[in-house]
Amino acid sequence: MPLSTSLTRASAIERYTQLAHRMPAPVNPTTSQNVAHLGELSDEFDVFVLDGFGVLNVGDTTVPGAVERVIKLQQMGKQVLVLTNGATLPVEKTVAKYLNWGMTFELADVISSRNALEEALKKQDKNIHWGVAATDYAQIEKLAPHTTLLGDNPEDYAQVDGFIFLSAMEWSDQRQQLLHDALATKTRPVLVGNPDLVAPREDAMSMEPGLYTHALADAGVCNPKFYGKPFKDVFDLAAARIENVDPHRIAMVGDTLHTDILGGASYGWRTVLIKNHGLMKEAEDERTFTATGIRPHFIAATT
Repeated sequence: MPLSTSLTRASAIERYTQLAHRMPAPVNPTTSQNVAHLGELSDEFDVFVLDGFGVLNVGDTTVPGAVERVIKLQQMGKQVLVLTNGATLPVEKTVAKYLNWGMTFELADVISSRNALEEALKKQDKNIHWGVAATDYAQIEKLAPHTTLLGDNPEDYAQVDGFIFLSAMEWSDQRQQLLHDALATKTRPVLVGNPDLVAPREDAMSMEPGLYTHALADAGVCNPKFYGKPFKDVFDLAAARIENVDPHRIAMVGDTLHTDILGGASYGWRTVLIKNHGLMKEAEDERTFTATGIRPHFIAATT
């Protein structure tokens, strides 16, 4: 099942739409209001929950004005959180990355889909031996007592009790085929630490774990469990960091309809789509809202 051809923005949106049956049902406003940036919404919200890729950064480059916007919102007394599906590294590494870019977040301010996966793993049998799709610097030993980093050895796929898909940075068609064959031979749990199909980079869209695991589900070899946006578990973790705020006054801000906007709205928050830097950069808004069945409350050109 080769997946090596990178998706375009348009084809990624189309693929997300094909997979809607595995996602929460949309909860939409009647219309969307256009604004230039998040500063124009400061009277609307007390809490801004920001996606990472497409809102704060594109690849390793910060979105123009994003650092200044975060600082300004914090100075205004707004609570600013980050809710990201980036699961490759423990969240303290993500906090350090933002600090290096000039954004000051406390550890409690940043929540990742990896956090949601970690919470789920605490409830799993500690004797399970997990095969993990990740990078060699992902610190997979922190996830569970028994882990093996998956590579090109078929025996590793055959011997483990279950699979965790944390990162696709070093994944390949060969490894995808090994995983497919292992699951076809013996059914095992598949936990996905990043439901994204793609993420915006400087020069292209990177392929993410959701793309590969949905392909396995389509092939009928597994029923993956996803942790992260748009699913409720990670929003529960974010909501636990917010005290005494009306959900109507909480903004989920992101660049992707099927993760940020769908997840935030289904959780009862209002939503802000960032238009100019991520998945919706080249899309025609109204046509895409109709095609996907997902509409944000606000559309901001930039952060």
